[in-house]
Amino acid sequence: MPEQPSTPGTFISSVTHASVGSRKNFRTSFWGQAIIGFLYSFRYFDFWVVGLIIGYILPILWVICTYRILKNKSENNESLPFPGWMKKDPGNALVILLDIIFLTFIWFFILSGLYDPVWIRLVFTMAFPLLTLAMLRNIIFFPPPERESKQQEDERE
Repeated sequence: MPEQPSTPGTFISSVTHASVGSRKNFRTSFWGQAIIGFLYSFRYFDFWVVGLIIGYILPILWVICTYRILKNKSENNESLPFPGWMKKDPGNALVILLDIIFLTFIWFFILSGLYDPVWIRLVFTMAFPLLTLAMLRNIIFFPPPERESKQQEDERE
């Protein structure tokens, strides 16, 4: 019996679909993150749980989904533009772990109040999460569907 490639778990699939599975979900996630991240960064509301959710928990979920889907797609022999060590374990797990440690370190300082300038909050509630979300969306739909040129369509007729 041939061995089937591993597929992402149902949790990863659910989070991915809810975040970027359709154009509507992606727009909602993207603009929701951007608006709430902006408001949190410039202290329009300064509730630490919001910062924890939009700057720490959601980006960690998206990082895990991104790199696990990257690993899964590379097992299916898709040529993804990432280094080979990132496409398989232990490199894949190491990248996830390093991202989580980095975010934990940053958010410890932000939420504890030890270092909390606006630009740091802006980077870690808007820039990093939006970049991760866009990367997840691009990996889900990689490779892009090939479009036929107008000339090829005319030749068929």
